[in-house]
Amino acid sequence: MEEAEYLLIGGGLAGGHAASAIRERDRDGRIALVTNENHIPYDRVPLSKAYLTGRARLENLFFRKSEFYEQNKIQLLTNRTAAAVDRKNRLVAIDDGTEIRYGRLLIATGGRVRKIALPGSELNRVYYLRTIEDCEAIKAEMSGSRRAVVIGGGFIGCELAAAFSSNGLDTTIVEVAPTLLSVALDSETAGWIGDYFTKKGVKVLTNTSAVQITGGAGEVTGVETTSGSIQADFVAVGVGIVPNTELAESAGLKTDRGVIVDEFLETEEEGIFAAGDVARFYSPLFRHHIRLEHYDVAVKHGKTAGANMAGERRSFSDLPYFFSFMFEMSIDVYGDVAAREKTIRRGSMNTGKGFFQFYLAGDRVVAFLSMNRGREEISLAKKLILDGKRIEGQMLSDESRDLETFLRDSRAPS
Repeated sequence: MEEAEYLLIGGGLAGGHAASAIRERDRDGRIALVTNENHIPYDRVPLSKAYLTGRARLENLFFRKSEFYEQNKIQLLTNRTAAAVDRKNRLVAIDDGTEIRYGRLLIATGGRVRKIALPGSELNRVYYLRTIEDCEAIKAEMSGSRRAVVIGGGFIGCELAAAFSSNGLDTTIVEVAPTLLSVALDSETAGWIGDYFTKKGVKVLTNTSAVQITGGAGEVTGVETTSGSIQADFVAVGVGIVPNTELAESAGLKTDRGVIVDEFLETEEEGIFAAGDVARFYSPLFRHHIRLEHYDVAVKHGKTAGANMAGERRSFSDLPYFFSFMFEMSIDVYGDVAAREKTIRRGSMNTGKGFFQFYLAGDRVVAFLSMNRGREEISLAKKLILDGKRIEGQMLSDESRDLETFLRDSRAPS
């Protein structure tokens, strides 16, 4: 039987950064990281952007070189899966028969792509994007194809469509909702983005369901939808991920569309933590649990969980944040968008200067979206959320007033 003071399950951003944070604080405790991939921990975010389009090299995906793990005595167990957790005896069974006794455990198992159950979904040239290998297969397909269909109009679907179109492919998005990005954004912004994609040459079919992926001789030839038939050389599916909660569930830990953790990213079981895409964490700022699937949260979760596993008591109180790049659009979203009750736009959608959408609950800013606005303005907008002051929301649309004036003039919290 092996032993590890710190056992990390998952080799993504959260697991990798947790390992670094632990080693910064504990130079001697044994760290073992289990990942079901054949790679050292890497960043998935460029897979749908720079790496897919050839603007980043493979080595750019790895935020630490392999030498880092060797020099810091972090044992990487690649191509392995944690099969079960025995909380009573503090053991994790690995799929190769190994058992590892842990002092503290991190569940950073991330998620897996949500599969579609359509006739024809088993055909060759139907792709999902989650791993380096997935991305390599799609890149190879892009180079020899003329027409692509993307099923799903969320962030991954839109990023894939932008990459395909930018590389000269005739691209169509099929989205069942009335707008692209309908889950994450307000309808006005989502509608504007749909129009933007159309102007960029992408065919956008909203209020449309894929009914069947058609093919011949085992290969994709198109997609049948409720709006008609579309020819395609390949199909990319981006309809979200399913958090990998099975390990936590089998261990009897509390889950609810994610592994439930407190503000310190610790589960109900002392010494067991969860971080990244799989964690539904308590936000002291918004006073409820949130689960987010993005780079910034995964990195900061890893750092926070690692620090706490090594003996600190650090609250994760950062503003939830995600970003995206599509064509010339740079989108930054901060806060709890799901809590929005009304939306106030600052700036025009019809100029090249970009705009803000401020999301308010009552008379407090709870989130905002920035479209191509500067970092200084974004920093001020973040303070509007963090200060929690009451604001006459409609006044945020007045660009003659600098955002800093709202920080000075807004009413104190009641």
